[in-house]
Amino acid sequence: MNVTWLDLSHNEIATMKTGCFANLTLLQVLDLSHNRLKSESLNPDVFAGHYSTNEYMPLSKLRALRLGANDLHSLNPDLFEHLPALEELSLELNPFKVIDQQSEIAIASIERLVSLDLSYMELEDIPKYLFHTPRGLRYLNLTGNLLQEVPAALSYATALAWLSLDENPISSIVVGTLSYMSQLKVIGRGAFSGLESLQEVHITNNPHLTYLHGHAFVRNDTDNPERLDWPPVKRLYLHNNNISYLDAQLLVQWDTMDVIDIRANPWTCDCTNRWVLLSLLPIIERTTPAILNNIDCKSPSQMAGLSMVDLEHKQTHLRCPDEAGNNPSNDGALLMGLLIGVLLAIPLTAAIWCVYKRGCFGLFGSGTPAAYSRAFYSRTTLNEEF
Repeated sequence: MNVTWLDLSHNEIATMKTGCFANLTLLQVLDLSHNRLKSESLNPDVFAGHYSTNEYMPLSKLRALRLGANDLHSLNPDLFEHLPALEELSLELNPFKVIDQQSEIAIASIERLVSLDLSYMELEDIPKYLFHTPRGLRYLNLTGNLLQEVPAALSYATALAWLSLDENPISSIVVGTLSYMSQLKVIGRGAFSGLESLQEVHITNNPHLTYLHGHAFVRNDTDNPERLDWPPVKRLYLHNNNISYLDAQLLVQWDTMDVIDIRANPWTCDCTNRWVLLSLLPIIERTTPAILNNIDCKSPSQMAGLSMVDLEHKQTHLRCPDEAGNNPSNDGALLMGLLIGVLLAIPLTAAIWCVYKRGCFGLFGSGTPAAYSRAFYSRTTLNEEF
């Protein structure tokens, strides 16, 4: 059969026969969510393909399997052995409570796993090595669980590009939890909004992280939704990322912090980061002067390579390009050059005019013989003749 997408969701399916999908050799997406499947009824042979002494054909095209909102509490360790192309697995809204060893083996065996949904499963922890084998995991949804800290297992999800930890009672982040993620590009609005007691943040060594949303930590007050609250962060480590701008509203009590490490980022030295020069660098210089090195401008081009610390000491005013795209930071040199040109032009013009009027000792006067003779001859008086 030429079926590539099969949706069996929102039925009352409780059991499935061995090899029930064997004839769907082109099947790519299978949705079994919102049924009554139990762990005991979901065994590896359900997904088995045709088998004979001469040929073994798994469901080689199936890339997405959706098992959400069933009654699963564990997985057979060999559940996915007939699904070599599986990339997307959804287990949300199943009452797992814990990912036991059997389930860990099953998930870790999916070598090509790209997307994993473990949301609303009442999980209190994630096994440390769950993501060690599926090194290509890019999308991970852990929303709505009972996690009290960011799982250490994330350190093995090195290709992770999207992560949701929303609706978890997380009170602290351990060191290194958002570090060394080679594919992490964006940390969006509200990413850490539930961390009311957060005191230390490590977001480091993420070479593709270019954007840290200004409201990544902020949350609306429970009693007064119009009021915004920030966690009492004391130590912020942002070194060795690819961040160009830092929003002043990311945190609020910058002047009370113990450590602010923003080294080794390609900073844009324009008006948007003016507050970094005026406010943030003096705080770093006062609290931890040893980490003032390697805070350099990457753009605009005329400021590339300059130390932001040196600019701060020189009280440099960072400016932004105007509407025409011209950078006013060049105006000073341009105006100074024009002023010098005008000052030099005034006496030079006067000198030329003076020379012209006086004939420059005759060199620029009339060239006639009469004019030449008048220059060397004068009439004698009457007394001189006698």
